Amino acid sequence: MGKKRFFSLQYKVLLFSFIIIIIPITVLGIISFVKSSQILQQKLAISNMNTVKQIGNNIEFIVENIGDTSLYLIQNEDVREFLKLRSDEPTEIITKKKIKIETDLMQLLASKSFVNSIYIKGFNNFELNTAGTRNEIDSTTIDKVSGLRGKSMWYINKVVNYNDKSTNVFSMIRIINDVANVSSKLAILKINIEENAFFNIYKDKIIGKGDNFFIIDNEGIVISATNKSKIGQKFENNDFGINSLDSMEDYFNYSRNGINYLVTYYTIDSLGWKVVNMVPMQELLKENIRTQSAILSAMIISFSVCVIIAILFSKGILRRLKKLYKMMGRLENEDFDVYVEPQGNDEITLLSRNFNKMSTTLKELIQKVYTVQIKQKEAELRALQAQINPHFLYNTLDNIYWMGRMEKAYETCTLVEALSKLFRLSLNSGNETTTVKREIEHVKNYIVIQQSRYKDMIKFSLHVDPEVLECVTLKLVLQPLIENSIVHGIEKKGESGEIDITVRQEDNKLVFIISDNGYGVNLEEIQQLLDKTTENNKGLAIKNVNDRIRLYYGDKYGLEFFNRVCGTTAVITQPYSMEAMEE
Repeated sequence: MGKKRFFSLQYKVLLFSFIIIIIPITVLGIISFVKSSQILQQKLAISNMNTVKQIGNNIEFIVENIGDTSLYLIQNEDVREFLKLRSDEPTEIITKKKIKIETDLMQLLASKSFVNSIYIKGFNNFELNTAGTRNEIDSTTIDKVSGLRGKSMWYINKVVNYNDKSTNVFSMIRIINDVANVSSKLAILKINIEENAFFNIYKDKIIGKGDNFFIIDNEGIVISATNKSKIGQKFENNDFGINSLDSMEDYFNYSRNGINYLVTYYTIDSLGWKVVNMVPMQELLKENIRTQSAILSAMIISFSVCVIIAILFSKGILRRLKKLYKMMGRLENEDFDVYVEPQGNDEITLLSRNFNKMSTTLKELIQKVYTVQIKQKEAELRALQAQINPHFLYNTLDNIYWMGRMEKAYETCTLVEALSKLFRLSLNSGNETTTVKREIEHVKNYIVIQQSRYKDMIKFSLHVDPEVLECVTLKLVLQPLIENSIVHGIEKKGESGEIDITVRQEDNKLVFIISDNGYGVNLEEIQQLLDKTTENNKGLAIKNVNDRIRLYYGDKYGLEFFNRVCGTTAVITQPYSMEAMEE
């Protein structure tokens, strides 16, 4: 049989790329989509900017007209004579002049539909008022306008009729001085413009829902707006405020709450006011929907064709890659018997063959390393035990015990007896495992020795379920943890404490729990200690306990630490078994 021709994966990808050449058409569609939107947006922005500018010019005309009206009233001879009348003038003369002037003012207002009312408050305590409303000027405003030396100022205000119905107005206020003596103040002039006068200028320019117009004075206060609740408030937005508008273009895009806006504004230079319009882009681009729909349809068709071809082409390749990936997952979970059947004649086939070789080699290496580790640990333990001559040690301790009894040093005898039993149980005839009963006996002897040292400073308590007494455990797992609680828990705390030892069965596991109410531990440092491979002696005892358990029973067993409200809890888990493992 002839050798199969090799087709590289790269060749197949290039072939697939040729098939999806239709994608540039889609890219062209996207470019057309974006470009058409940009062109339309630019045209609409310019149109909108011209509209805002026209609104600004109309407002400027109204304001200038109000200024001219104020100059006319300042120069009006009848007005000035009325404001110079003394309070002791005959009432008939005062009333006659007042009626004549107010009639003239009403005729003046007839030609100025945007003016709500005119109010003149004389410093001779006489007033002129063109409307049946309460026009009041507070002292703060009087002080402010008095310092302007005859110049006018504008501010948000309300006029209230005699039925207590208020109307939003924007008021121009200025001082009327005596023409013959400019230092002599005759009155305060206030001309009120209804907010609707501004609103009527731009209300027909509102495109749709969400369109917002704002007219803002030079202090950033909203004079007029489509949203009436904004009138009188400071104009602020999340991303720009009135002060930052001067640094921006005449129009720009702005996004708020997921909605894109086209913002255009115009500054009325003579006043420092600004007209701001915020229009949702979706309202502006409604005309472009038909074009965009056609482009979008072409894009969807192109993508659909490409996706179908891609699925048919990649199905075969991906099936083999997924199978290889699945086998890698099993290998990661320590299943070293995995095997991938090589199929085809491309790079994936080569990957499959090399994967099979790698898994076989890895299995052999791990078995070798595991065997070497076990033998090394066993050799180290036996070498340590071989250094101890148990019979000599027991006989020596026995002699000390009887000498103590002869001298009636009974406390010393108790300690020597406990130490003798402690060594005997520690050596355990060279066996690595023991029973829970013997391990607890070993702990009791250790506690006797520690209590002679610490007296009443440490209180020990033991709780052992009877059913676990004959259960098999690694020897010397409790004593290092009790010592850790004493040294790093109770001693470090510097006051009396308690250590509780509990042994029980949980979920077919043998569980040792050592709790203290001492100083507590740093769990991160403890975990680093358990994971470290260095040879320094810090924490070697508890690391040795963890390493022995995991080496003997597997990585799912071992030692864990937990912090309590006061103190630390260490938990040892081992298999629940009545028979020792074969060594």
